[in-house]
Amino acid sequence: MKFSLRAATAVALLAGFPALVLALVGGLVAFEVFAFQQSVLAAIKLGIITVPATYALLKGLLSVVKRTGDEVDGVLVTEAAQPELWALVRRLAVIAGTRPPDEIYLIGEVNAAVAEQTRWLGLRVLRRRMFIGAPLLAGLREDQLAAVLTHELAHYSNNDTRLAAVTYGGKRAVVGVLSTLDHSDWFQKLIGKLFTLYAKLYFRVSSAVCRRQELAADRLSARAAGNEAASSALRELYAIDAAWDLFMARYAVVGWKAGYLPSEVFGGFAELRDSVDDQLEKIRRTPPDESGPYDSHPPVAVRVAAIDALPDEPIVVFGRGPATALLRGSAAVLDDALLSSLVPEAREKRRVDWPTLVHLSCRGDAIPEALSTLDAAGRAMRRVSTFRTLLDALDAGLISELVVTDAKPDPGAGPRAQREFAKMAVRDGLSSVVQVALADVGLARWNLSWSSPGELEVDEPYASEFGEALDTAVDGNTVELRQLLTSAKVDLDTRPTR
Repeated sequence: MKFSLRAATAVALLAGFPALVLALVGGLVAFEVFAFQQSVLAAIKLGIITVPATYALLKGLLSVVKRTGDEVDGVLVTEAAQPELWALVRRLAVIAGTRPPDEIYLIGEVNAAVAEQTRWLGLRVLRRRMFIGAPLLAGLREDQLAAVLTHELAHYSNNDTRLAAVTYGGKRAVVGVLSTLDHSDWFQKLIGKLFTLYAKLYFRVSSAVCRRQELAADRLSARAAGNEAASSALRELYAIDAAWDLFMARYAVVGWKAGYLPSEVFGGFAELRDSVDDQLEKIRRTPPDESGPYDSHPPVAVRVAAIDALPDEPIVVFGRGPATALLRGSAAVLDDALLSSLVPEAREKRRVDWPTLVHLSCRGDAIPEALSTLDAAGRAMRRVSTFRTLLDALDAGLISELVVTDAKPDPGAGPRAQREFAKMAVRDGLSSVVQVALADVGLARWNLSWSSPGELEVDEPYASEFGEALDTAVDGNTVELRQLLTSAKVDLDTRPTR
């Protein structure tokens, strides 16, 4: 077992942390006893401040020594269900000189990690677990995945110091104590400042240990799968992370409010990556080259350079095909992993193909404005709010009553400017009404585009003629718009549903 001065210092600081907590708690108790001996009233007043602080500190201290790793996110992958993936992990564990994990979980994050269910600061290990991100399986080659998993197994390996595992757990323990304090209370806030200074010192020392262990794990991953696989995996992780953030924010949950999710999530992710590959290539070529003093990992650029400087002598030659080949029924397995990372109601959403998803979600986005515009017409005309009611309100010149936007014209605007503003606002609402109406009769649709959430396509001749018809309608003449809607077989005496 290799001991370094920094690692030993980190452990000493961690051991001193509970001592600091107990010393402070003991001081508060002694102060309270002294106050009680002098005056019961003074002790009660003092207890209002010290008792909550004492409770918070003791609660935080107990979190340091309790068992960790009980809460598990993700989908458990058994060896019987996925023998190829397990075979790879076992093979890599031999290379890393450690025993394989007891369990493997697939998670819906761009991450791979190993963890141990432990007691007492990691000194007693109950169970080993490995976590593999579904986006990594969907985006990496087999040899790149082998490099990533070898890196994670290296954290178990005897080639690492056992003290490093303690420093990883220690960070979580220190944060746990700080999080129990009520920072709105001036006294606990003062205590928090003391512990924050201690934590900063501990984080600086332990982060340096962690960074050294990351570089050591990188060296082992390069030895296992080769320099190219290890360094390209690091670059690709950064690119996958950027693509996944974009995918989840703009596409995967685009139909959430309407009650839908894509049926082929990772098929869409692959198409998105292909569509933005030029941008992803720039990310691969220029990985981050800076990190903060408390970061547990060195900058990616530093790690890549260190790997590229190593002798390229891979122990095993792995396949260069997609990592998904290691999974049986990969689409369903990856989908299940993603659902496990979302809120429970995700499993209640209807699953539809991507074109249907985009169309329904864009229609859902247009519906609120369309219905608000129709309802405004109903109030203005004191009738049921149908398409015909809206057209009649426009013919009646009730523009100001049809404005549903919260935006307001310039306070100094004159009557003409205010009316022009109202016409523009009503035209937007009317456009939403017409778009939904045409979509519902099959003459318009929102198409999937990986450069935007959805592009509206309207059949001819409506695409060419509706713009002018909308302009004329907000000027108080809906004859042309009525004719176009009627020719499109839109029932003017109805209204769209959500």
